[in-house]
Amino acid sequence: MMTTMKRILPASARRRRTQKGLESIEFGLWALLMLPPFIWMFINGFNFIRYNKAGDVTRSAAMMYVKNTDMMSLTTQRIVERVANGLDLQVDSGNTIVNNIGNGLVVLTKLQYVGSTCNCTNADQYVMTQRIYIGNRSMQITGAGVESFAGPAPTAIWNSSTGLVSSYTTDSAARASTAFATAWGSSLANGQVVYLVESFFKTLSFGTGDFDARGVYTRVYM
Repeated sequence: MMTTMKRILPASARRRRTQKGLESIEFGLWALLMLPPFIWMFINGFNFIRYNKAGDVTRSAAMMYVKNTDMMSLTTQRIVERVANGLDLQVDSGNTIVNNIGNGLVVLTKLQYVGSTCNCTNADQYVMTQRIYIGNRSMQITGAGVESFAGPAPTAIWNSSTGLVSSYTTDSAARASTAFATAWGSSLANGQVVYLVESFFKTLSFGTGDFDARGVYTRVYM
């Protein structure tokens, strides 16, 4: 009686013969699914570094501002620019301060609470007494201009050369934004001041839509 011997191939050989090329297809599908998360991981990693750097800039500017340093001085603004090295904060062109270049903006605002004893238009209100811009004042992020949490500078009573706001007790345009007033509530007494320093910086851009440039924002109260 003859016995027929059947050769049994190893499992790996059978798999290669019957599934040849499937690994490449699977890898291609996996790569397509993982590409967007990988890009976002890359973008967010760089943006996190920029966010930490922006925080350093904000704190440094706030420390100088609260010590009554002349923040309108070109020399002082160049110090802030050096702290922001790598973030493209530009404060001057030649020897003249300009506000429309670079990808960064630092906004400094001095605010005061006017109590009910003032007997004036802005009694029981937070008002701006000074506003200073360092960097690109016309900067936009995702197509929109950036603005301070305290609100825009009251153009009619704001001196762009000194940053000082006049008539802040009598002109309602000097009032801080509702969001700022709500956040601080009754924290300050009549005549007390708070220094608000904010930084805006553009982040990396990878085209349009969801991969367009966003921005980082930090603020410090002193």
